[in-house]
Amino acid sequence: MKELIENVFNNTKEAYKESIILDNEKIQDLLFLVLDDIRRLENILDTSHSIKQMETSRKTTYTEDQVRKITKIQLCLAKNELSTQAAEDKILKVSPTFPVQHLNSYNKRMQKYLEGTGEYGFAFPSNWAKALLEETNNNPLVIKAFKEQQSLYLNKDGRINKKLDDLLNSL
Repeated sequence: MKELIENVFNNTKEAYKESIILDNEKIQDLLFLVLDDIRRLENILDTSHSIKQMETSRKTTYTEDQVRKITKIQLCLAKNELSTQAAEDKILKVSPTFPVQHLNSYNKRMQKYLEGTGEYGFAFPSNWAKALLEETNNNPLVIKAFKEQQSLYLNKDGRINKKLDDLLNSL
């Protein structure tokens, strides 16, 4: 569709140039309106595509297996065993809808959790936390980070992730 719009746009521009040579102002005005309409149509199509992408990404849920594989790849990235590009490629093979554009910020967060530092902001969902704990063999630093995360949320929001709390209490 985008290619078709681009072709129409280019042909209209070419016709507009010819109308200038012919010195026909009426055709120039009409073609200018067509060019303007094409750009508006292109913006509408881009916007609707972006909205569909956002709706799709919101609905994305990952299987337990995907969560586990993605977590394992993120751990390798956090430990500098993989390059960012290699991690992106591997993750997209596991789940083509995973937002790899945020991988650098996810990596920084993962490194903090491996160092034992929890943070307020983007809380680990309990299924991702479970996968991280399993992949790190219940690393005490990761447990400490999750407990710190829970504490930060309790202090700032007055609530905690109940599933994560149950998971931590069962260790």
